[in-house]
Amino acid sequence: MALPYAYAQSFAPTFQTHNTDNGLSHVSIADIAEDKYGFLWFASQSGVDKFDGYTFRNFGMWHDDLSTGLQTLTALQIEASSDGQYLWIGTFSGLSRIDVDTEKFKHYALPATTPFNKSLINRIKLTDDDQLWIISERHLYRYVKQTDSIELVTYLPSSTSTITDVEVIKGTLYVASTAGLYTLDAENHSLQLLGFNDINFTRLVATTQGLKKHLLWLGTVTHGACLFDPSAPPQQLDSVCTPSSQGLSDNYINDILLQRNGDVWIATERGINVLRGHTNKQVSHIMINHKHHSDERISSLYETNAGLIVVGTKDDGLALSNPLQSHFYSSEVGEGRFTASLEPYKDNLVWVANEKGLWLYNPQDKSYSRQSELIKTAANNDTKSDNVLSLHYDNIQDALWVTTRAGLAKLNKTTQELEIVALHGKSGYSLDIDSSGDIWYGGYSDGVFVYRPSQNTVVAQWPLSLTTRVLTENGDYAWLSTVAGLYLANKTTGELTSIAEYTDKLSQKTVVTWISRSERGGYWVGTQASGLYFLTLDKYDASSIKVTQIKSESRLSDISIGAIVEDSVLGLWISTIEGIAYLSPDFKNLSYFGTENGAIANGYYIGSVAVTGDNTVMFGGAGGITQFDPQQVGNVTWAPQVHFTDIEVVHKDENDGTTSQQKQNLGSEIVLTPNDIALSIAFSATDFMNANELRYAYKLADFENSWRYTDHKNRVATYTNLAPGHYRFTVRAINNKNEWSSAQAQLEVTVVPPWYDKPLWRILFVWLAILVVSTIIWLRFATLKRRSEALALKVEEKTRDLEAVVEKLTLLSTQDPLTGLKNRRYFTERAKAAWQGYKRHGYPFALLIIDIDFFKQINDNYGHQVGDIVLTKIGKALEANLRESDVIARWGGEEFLILLPTLNLREAYYVAEKLRKTVADLVIDVPPYSVQTTITSGVADIRDYDSVEACIHAVDKKLYQGKESGRNTVIT
Repeated sequence: MALPYAYAQSFAPTFQTHNTDNGLSHVSIADIAEDKYGFLWFASQSGVDKFDGYTFRNFGMWHDDLSTGLQTLTALQIEASSDGQYLWIGTFSGLSRIDVDTEKFKHYALPATTPFNKSLINRIKLTDDDQLWIISERHLYRYVKQTDSIELVTYLPSSTSTITDVEVIKGTLYVASTAGLYTLDAENHSLQLLGFNDINFTRLVATTQGLKKHLLWLGTVTHGACLFDPSAPPQQLDSVCTPSSQGLSDNYINDILLQRNGDVWIATERGINVLRGHTNKQVSHIMINHKHHSDERISSLYETNAGLIVVGTKDDGLALSNPLQSHFYSSEVGEGRFTASLEPYKDNLVWVANEKGLWLYNPQDKSYSRQSELIKTAANNDTKSDNVLSLHYDNIQDALWVTTRAGLAKLNKTTQELEIVALHGKSGYSLDIDSSGDIWYGGYSDGVFVYRPSQNTVVAQWPLSLTTRVLTENGDYAWLSTVAGLYLANKTTGELTSIAEYTDKLSQKTVVTWISRSERGGYWVGTQASGLYFLTLDKYDASSIKVTQIKSESRLSDISIGAIVEDSVLGLWISTIEGIAYLSPDFKNLSYFGTENGAIANGYYIGSVAVTGDNTVMFGGAGGITQFDPQQVGNVTWAPQVHFTDIEVVHKDENDGTTSQQKQNLGSEIVLTPNDIALSIAFSATDFMNANELRYAYKLADFENSWRYTDHKNRVATYTNLAPGHYRFTVRAINNKNEWSSAQAQLEVTVVPPWYDKPLWRILFVWLAILVVSTIIWLRFATLKRRSEALALKVEEKTRDLEAVVEKLTLLSTQDPLTGLKNRRYFTERAKAAWQGYKRHGYPFALLIIDIDFFKQINDNYGHQVGDIVLTKIGKALEANLRESDVIARWGGEEFLILLPTLNLREAYYVAEKLRKTVADLVIDVPPYSVQTTITSGVADIRDYDSVEACIHAVDKKLYQGKESGRNTVIT
């Protein structure tokens, strides 16, 4: 059977994307680097951004201090020093360097060669000999460590050509240009043309094949990617190139990355390609956002020390992937996404049913063909492709049977149409055929039917609830898993046995989603949020049933199981609403695979599974299909580094008592003086793919004995008024499998005692104390009383000062510095308290999210200073129209989130309308401008959701519905 729609991609790593919505300063990424801590840095038109896995921090132009930023805003190149201590940055105005610990910039001048010398940096490269090369149009420079300066090496003689890249092989420097390939004559400081005159090269990357050959990957504008042997006789470029005619997405190469496993990643103007295993064959197209590759202009590629692939684009920000964890291949089939059912067919092909019809899919080459688009219904000859719900292929009769919402259907091989043949009007969900050819038809609500095709009649039926799966046995029996428990049916006697009568572990309230045979001699039973079970019985005797729950303490007991596949070594592959789980044969290890591994983000459907003859496992869900070979899935050791991202000290001036926050250098040790009254330490793990799933544990040794735990949103530890001494702060990361990272970050903290607390002064104080005591004996009682009162007043004053500082710290930690409103942290604490009140006492509350309409236009038209004033005044106007019990916080950017205690959805809507009208009538005077704008709101009632996060997600979606419907509105 022909499969005309071939899917070109055979290698499909999963990408996590970031753009300006996530905090990136600009969507155009020119270059990528990694510092010594494992944090990522990106060069763009808005300067450079540092990314710690959670937050992007931008460094733009300097203002009053040259050390605080770049000379011009646009960063064209970024390259880390060999130790990762410095980041070299190239701009339109020259070369700069930032120290990653101090975050201070130093700027370097390029030696002038002409009166009109330019300082545009179009390439910075650190070669394997630890030499830093700088390219400025047709000039080649290098960094001299001894003098900390830039030295001119050579330049192209042609003023119309440009140097694009350099590479070192066996001490020879190869230089790529827009007019050919050169080598450097070190003695004469000149460039010698090696070949390929007038060919525009973009990249040079050294590689090896075997043990002796040293080769060059050449990126070109017109010939694609070329693998060149400098030691071989002269060659025609076409003979060593992989152009678009051989599968490359485009001939214009922007970057080439040699992955450590030997794969070659190629960035082009039309997407990414991977050449597998150091070869210019087997080209794979890689999609980042499930777009056509022609819509993805890739500018840069980078592999981190942890093996992460980072992709920079010209239009869509950046993307990250871990190919080592991409065990699963997920895609849509044809034009449909919602894969309701899968069924193995001959020759390792698979039938696929989705909302666009019936398809035949080849897991080997990812090709597919549509077999039936429509289902004819008897009522009005209407056609609805979403009628297809479950498939079963009868290999004896070579017939495909289908359950639909309109009855039992069969594929007509002649017309290639699905035709309703029985059980008209009976909506079906599950299907199986027993050894005698009878069809067991599990319905939505009409029960279970046994249909005999040879007699065109129903021979048995039972009035059961939605039947999620039918598993026929040899003879007359079948297992029926339903939303109201598990049953064993006999079609001959009509007997129906409820398993709930023989075990309390599977009651009639248990939603059973799956049952399948096990090579262990029993059955696997999956449920919805009730766990995974193993069931045994003797010869269909229900009284002998034994049910054992497996991994009752795991997440499998809290989520919906869609299907269970037992592999050749008796391990279990389990599709769930959250991804794919694997249970080892000894039941000791339970692993979870999510989007970072290639699984579908929104999970899998009940019963949508197929296993081909070559043991390819396929699960279907709302995002298409996921396929994998169980023998090819391996566990990758989880060991991200943990580092500090920010260290700040609150310092009190002993002269006037004022306090100030002072940023400290990132390092392994910090010294606090007696006037440093508070210490804050922010931290992050470099698990970029799963950052939001991590938790952290930290402890300050010699100050606290037990670990403190926090989530990814609150990655800051704060300590106040530490006593003099030596401490060690340690922080570790924990993933969602409760695995501790082997790496940890440590900071030595020394608190210097005040001058009077040193040994010499202690001795002196003892003698003075003796003298004072002796003197006091001879003083009058009134003098002692006055001194005691003065001392008490001093202690009280010190206490007030300390309380004021603590109060100020508390205010800083809960207040948005721009608007004066509460911040996200404070809102989260209040929302948690409200949620506890709702769960314990039923106190309701509503959430309201507000976004200022077209706020970007205000910034663009009037400037960010006016935008800040508008944001502040609108925040005050909103606050003024709320109750004292209401909580309003700046959620981020131009968004406000409001907690409305005791209000239901209708009441909250009136509040939202009131706020919308207030802002619509508000005229904000910011001389010389008068600004008037509107707001859009989303409203939700907590009683409609099972968590605060779910409620916030809901109001956010409603907010975007309001934006799409025209703004200046309230959506409930």
